[in-house]
Amino acid sequence: MSIHTKFLAGKNGIVFIGLNATEEAVNIGSVFCTRVHFWKILKDAGLISECTRSENTYPFEHMASEVFISGNLSAHPDGLGFTDMIDDNAITSKNSNSVKVESSHLESLKDRLKNAEPDKIVLMGKRVTDEFLKMDETLKQIWYTRKKEGDDKAYDYLGETNFLGRTMKVYVVPFPETSPVSNKHKYYEIILKK
Repeated sequence: MSIHTKFLAGKNGIVFIGLNATEEAVNIGSVFCTRVHFWKILKDAGLISECTRSENTYPFEHMASEVFISGNLSAHPDGLGFTDMIDDNAITSKNSNSVKVESSHLESLKDRLKNAEPDKIVLMGKRVTDEFLKMDETLKQIWYTRKKEGDDKAYDYLGETNFLGRTMKVYVVPFPETSPVSNKHKYYEIILKK
């Protein structure tokens, strides 16, 4: 099973969308497999019940399975899912500016989201948001207005979309690892509140 569909195998009330998997993520078959930032943010935001069993060890490959597949660590009753916008395991650059999103990637993402049937979609970072909103003109206008106002206004609940024939809420959050925004968990908390 592809890393891009693997973490949509459980209940997917909320689906997080990244840009592309890194080479390390593809090799280990996990997500966010070299740093703890993402898991700590989810824990601090109340989206998962714990993020590690030991301060000195961090079972990355197991963490993603327990959060996204079995749901054992999910603090959300409808479950959490994860996928990348780009489902090509050969596109593993860590520099998001060098990654080209093709229309075929967006079509594949639509199919994965349609099968996952989330109630909420979480766009992780501005690049993912810009690319995703090529599929929704109304939300795109809201997003560009917020971006002009600054980072603090940009990250939030964006609105609802019906682009897959069903209503889904869309959120924009800072990317957990490279974004310079402080207290990122505060933006992730909004996902549970709205």
